[in-house]
Amino acid sequence: MSWPGAGRMQRGLTLLELLIATVLTALLMTGLVHFASAAGSSNQLMENQALLQDQLRLSRRVLAPAIMQAGFDPAPWKATESIEGLGDGTVNAHNRGNDRLVVREYSDRNCFENLNPVRDSTGQPAFHIRESTFDVSSDRHLTRDCRYGPALTDLTVQIRRQGLVPGVESFQMLFGEDSDGNGNIERWTHAGKWDHKHDVTGIMVGLLLASQDAVVEPAAETFTVLDEIETTRADGKLRMAAEFVFSLRGKGR
Repeated sequence: MSWPGAGRMQRGLTLLELLIATVLTALLMTGLVHFASAAGSSNQLMENQALLQDQLRLSRRVLAPAIMQAGFDPAPWKATESIEGLGDGTVNAHNRGNDRLVVREYSDRNCFENLNPVRDSTGQPAFHIRESTFDVSSDRHLTRDCRYGPALTDLTVQIRRQGLVPGVESFQMLFGEDSDGNGNIERWTHAGKWDHKHDVTGIMVGLLLASQDAVVEPAAETFTVLDEIETTRADGKLRMAAEFVFSLRGKGR
């Protein structure tokens, strides 16, 4: 007994049928490749968006303690060396248009947050001067230098060019002056343009952050970072401009 189609099965596929099957397979594979590529691009985009948010949070976390404690003296009534919260190295447009910030405080912890091994008269860790310098390196990292010691003339470098936050394309600052001592900031100005450095009670920080990867259509963009206009390269990277305002809580008048 012969079954219907048995002869056709024995003959195999014709050339036309084989070509049709090959074309259909190619179309299916092309669709799968495009789908996988789109899914991969979407995942990369979301990863870089998340990393930008991490860079933003990290920037605030590393700057806030140093700025807010600037000028802190645990016993201002004692005859100890008086320090300004802002160091003389604080400069506007220091490096490729980026600012540099130098802040000082008295601390019983060194640059590594370890308690000072030197003891005071009560047996407690002594308060020495801790000076932190923030600026942007050539590879676009927000960096920190840190010195620690008993006097401004006797500071030891403990941290040099520590890269803290990657992808920083602009680091700008404005300084708020409370010139009449009423607790309110009357004006914001650039480093060195203040009337009296001692009257600076707040710092406004502006950042332009860039993602690690190129994940969008390449196009030049313009951002306002505080009072500076920044035009970016058309490299397909995500970017975000952000501003923080910090009060110098450690500063005494």
